[in-house]
Amino acid sequence: MKKLTNFPTIALIFFLFWELDAQTDYTEAMVGITHAYYTSFDSDNPFATKEMLDHIRREKFDLVLPRVMREHQIDMWIHVIRPWAWSGSEFRRLEHMNLNYKSIDSSDPLRYEFGSNAAVLVFTDLGGDRIERVVFEGEVEDPSAFDIIRGQSTFINQENYEIMDYVKENPDLVPESEMGYRFMGLGEFVAKRDPKRIGVNYAETLSLAEGSETYTLALTDGISFADHLHLSKKLGNEYARRMVSAEHLILDYLTRSVLGEIVLFGGSGQGSEEGRIQQYNPIVPGVTTLMDVDGGWYCTRDWDHDEEAFSSVPLQRGDMFQSGQIPYYILKKGEEKPPQDVLRFWDEVVKVRKIISRNVRVGDTGRNALKRIIDKLEESGMAYIDRDRFDVTLDPEKTQVHLDLHQVGKGVLAPRISPMGPRWHSDKKIPLLLTLGVEYMVHMPVPDWGNGKHLYYCSLHERGVVTERGVEFALPPVSGIQSIR
Repeated sequence: MKKLTNFPTIALIFFLFWELDAQTDYTEAMVGITHAYYTSFDSDNPFATKEMLDHIRREKFDLVLPRVMREHQIDMWIHVIRPWAWSGSEFRRLEHMNLNYKSIDSSDPLRYEFGSNAAVLVFTDLGGDRIERVVFEGEVEDPSAFDIIRGQSTFINQENYEIMDYVKENPDLVPESEMGYRFMGLGEFVAKRDPKRIGVNYAETLSLAEGSETYTLALTDGISFADHLHLSKKLGNEYARRMVSAEHLILDYLTRSVLGEIVLFGGSGQGSEEGRIQQYNPIVPGVTTLMDVDGGWYCTRDWDHDEEAFSSVPLQRGDMFQSGQIPYYILKKGEEKPPQDVLRFWDEVVKVRKIISRNVRVGDTGRNALKRIIDKLEESGMAYIDRDRFDVTLDPEKTQVHLDLHQVGKGVLAPRISPMGPRWHSDKKIPLLLTLGVEYMVHMPVPDWGNGKHLYYCSLHERGVVTERGVEFALPPVSGIQSIR
């Protein structure tokens, strides 16, 4: 089962980096990294250093930026990260730490790619093999990745003498709102480059929030109505009419990976299966609870179980539970291994995993990939269900499978191979090296136990990468059920 997919190139790079760079203490790439928003750079990843992120940023500027701008026929991309658009939880966690605003986590999905939490960034296609990169206003973590750094505006802080002096000396040039200071001189800058189409980070057709797994992270709608007014005024009528939404360009930039990101993606999990297996203290049947063993859910309870309620119910011999990705079976007295039904269930889980890994293809839309997987599941004798609930009305002999495979590691869920989410999640095409959360739920009925009784396993975001060969795993997937005596 461990030989399901072979990922030699990525694995080799991963372990080379592990040998060279792994360390107990390391500097986070940016303050405020959280699992919810950007799991590739979460705080338990030994590779998520500033140096590594700087390297990835330059790779993406060189390799991905020209391609996506030209595919979308965008001559200039203006990306506005508002300094007051911090995400609330990180701000509360970081207050009283004497940090300036650039170090406080922003809700902008591109803050890590660009290395800033407050800036006006301008990318211009001047021809050739690279894109001009300009920090028009603001601060960045990696200035050497940009061609021009104008730096933070003198007027970003409204309580200093410079702003007082400027207002006195230039009364005719003072913006109607202080928000407009960020765009001072931008009209002249844009006119010199004369772009035909200007992409700006506002939403037009895509939904604003990505979904429940990223909470309220706005995918593309980075500017406010006031931003749009100030920007339009500074550009003037001619260039303001050339502005278009950059929402699809942003989505492509986020979902296309360079190899350094794949290294980080593999390193942001919980290590090898051996490292993930828990060594439990003796479990006392009828006393030890699911909560005591840090279990996620029972795998052998009723068909529509309430996990929160079951968390305090004592474990019994013959129970199977899941902790993280690992399933555990508590042997009954006299058993040397799990019973045949349980072993057959794991065979079904592996069968589902193989079907998924062989039927996700570069260039597919999520919807096309979902249909192909469903067809293959049904050909193999399984039943597809569009939600993670065991359906007692279906054939009691058939294993039921629910799917929600989606992009992970970038704060976005698209492309998505799932019935869930807005339509555009499934309309998005799957690019090469998509970092995919391999999430599937398997319900195998056991008729001998009674109507509705079944075994359950949930693969939660096993770290897959889409290659020309299908889905390959950045770390070996779970190989089997662990027995507890």
